[in-house]
Parts: sequence; C-alpha cells; structure tokens
Amino acid sequence: MGDRGQVLIKDVGVYLYTHWGATGLIKKVHEAVAKKWRWKDPEYLARIIFDCMKGNDTDSETGHGIGTEKHKDIWRLITLDCKSQIVTVEDHRKLVYRGSFSEFVDRKFSHPSSKTNHLLNSA
Repeated sequence: MGDRGQVLIKDVGVYLYTHWGATGLIKKVHEAVAKKWRWKDPEYLARIIFDCMKGNDTDSETGHGIGTEKHKDIWRLITLDCKSQIVTVEDHRKLVYRGSFSEFVDRKFSHPSSKTNHLLNSA
C-alpha cells in the first residue's frame, strides 16, 4: 500500500521519494518552484523541493527518502531539468504535463486528493 511518488532532479540524478504523498506531489513541487529560488542550481532546488515535500515532518524515520534510482512501485514521477528549465509529470508512466518552470508556476491545479485531472488549464 501507499501513495508512492518521486521527484527526479535530472541534472544531478537525485530522486526525492514520498511513500504517502504522491497524490499531492504536484502541489508540493509547485509550491517549491513558485518560490523562484535556485532554478539553475539543481542541488539547492532539490533541497527546497524536499523541504516542501516533508513540510513539518522533520523527525520521523519513514515517509520520505533521497536516492539515485527510480522506484518500480511509484505511480507518479515529476522530473525537473534545471538546464532546460522543463518540468514533466508522468502518472502511471504516461506523460500528463510538460512545460517550462514559468509555465508550471502559472498553472492552476485541481484538488490534491483527486487522482485524476490534476492539471487544469492556466488562468
């Protein structure tokens, strides 16, 4: 069981993992990228995203992780390419979104508990 997802920071090959938060992962990554901090610095951007993913969960043993491989049991993968400033979202290995960091920040999203129709048209 679980609600597994990962964020790949392509430039450094780092995967940020959530065991229970894949459904809300787009919102968490959006929150981090919308700060417009360190877009061209993949190591710092990874930390900023991971902080948003964890929220107040700073003292637990499980729930989040950092690695260098894609897990086989995730249903959502969000990839950020700092060099080309592109974000992609895959759900169940199907591309559901591709856009620039700026376009991603400008997007409106559906309720995070919905596992379908996550991305809405921009305002």
